[in-house]
Amino acid sequence: MKTNKNINRRDFIKKLGKHSSGILIGGYLLDSVFYSPEQAHAAIKSNVYVAKNGTPAENVAKVFEMKYGGIENFIGIDDVVVINPNGQWRNQGGSNCACCMGLIDLILNRTGGFNGEIIFTECTQFQTDGYWTTTGSGLDRNGPYNFNDMISYYQNQGYSNVNGVRIRRNIDDSEAWPILSNPSERQGWIRPEWTSPTSGCLFYLPYPVILSPYSNRLINLKNGVYENSVLTSVPLKFIKMPNLNNHGWDGNQDYAGVTSATKSFLGITELEGDYRGPFLDGHKNMHTYGDSCHGSTSGQRAFAAGEAIGTWMNICRKPDIFLTTAEWVGWGSRWDTDATQAKTVGLCDVPTSLDYYMSKYVLWPTHTEQQYFNPDYDTNNNMTRQTINGCIAQGFGTADESEIAAFEFDFDSPSVTRQEIDQMIKLFREGQATEQDVLNLIDFYNN
Repeated sequence: MKTNKNINRRDFIKKLGKHSSGILIGGYLLDSVFYSPEQAHAAIKSNVYVAKNGTPAENVAKVFEMKYGGIENFIGIDDVVVINPNGQWRNQGGSNCACCMGLIDLILNRTGGFNGEIIFTECTQFQTDGYWTTTGSGLDRNGPYNFNDMISYYQNQGYSNVNGVRIRRNIDDSEAWPILSNPSERQGWIRPEWTSPTSGCLFYLPYPVILSPYSNRLINLKNGVYENSVLTSVPLKFIKMPNLNNHGWDGNQDYAGVTSATKSFLGITELEGDYRGPFLDGHKNMHTYGDSCHGSTSGQRAFAAGEAIGTWMNICRKPDIFLTTAEWVGWGSRWDTDATQAKTVGLCDVPTSLDYYMSKYVLWPTHTEQQYFNPDYDTNNNMTRQTINGCIAQGFGTADESEIAAFEFDFDSPSVTRQEIDQMIKLFREGQATEQDVLNLIDFYNN
């Protein structure tokens, strides 16, 4: 991971004066001062933002502040925001509800207001309940609500622009979720075909067209927002909000390894053959782990899953951001009590580097006996790493630690981050802060 402490404040200001035009690389002016553009590009491919030991809402707000300087610099006043959580399983198997509410509240209360809408949506495949409807002990290590009750809470508070949509497979509800040929006609599924260059297997990589309960507009995840069958200029933001758990049980690695940002795409696509079989017409689905078409080893099949996920992003849409909730981390499984309260969230614009960091530095420390939680361990037989590698092969992120910059804020030990210095420099150049403000922040950073 890239670290750059300490900064000589006077030399820094001199350098800043020499680089008054500024070069933004990865969003960090400070890097352009201390590194040449070529060095900065060569060094870093992915930035991961982590906040821990705050409340779920504090952690969520902090990572958006670290990356964007505030949610208002990411979400616009009229945006349609699609949030895709994990809700197939109860307990810590669901994306942490308090974190989800932290994000929704952050959007609703953004500086400048919010006149858009939020659609909280997922396809839980064959599972009809999970965290969307769980009660009682199913809320343990999560809460305060299940997802349905969370949406009801906002509706009861007068936020009619916050809605939940349970996406169903065509095989489960063909009337409400038909197969579409025209993405502007109605709610349903688009099923693009793709042949894997690695295995030669023929896939469907489906994506949904969602009817908004609030505006009656069609939200086509690939093309954007349609109104009266016409594509509009309304901005669409797509946020992936997975959790962080061991997909196996009793702390053991199974065929999928760690389940988080990369694998979470299986909750926004359609798996007609569940997790073992193909579509009824023979096309393969994205849950490749149990299908020998994709290879004879578990590692090959895990790679195929990542490859299909990366291709889904290329064909449909790459989410604008990934926000992993790790308030509780299930190192035993997604639902049993072998779990640790990590009080952490992570933010990144690619799923692979986020999974790499969160697996190695958040999940693995909760159960160090399981070496396979470390994505650098026995990589050929590490299902987490192979899924990540398959997605990287399609052009998304890196699992080379030297190419990942991690920026962490700990509420138990508050400190200034490089991004906060960068933001202060920006204010200085805009005339909203003084040189002394920049120097004071650098002093705080160094001490």
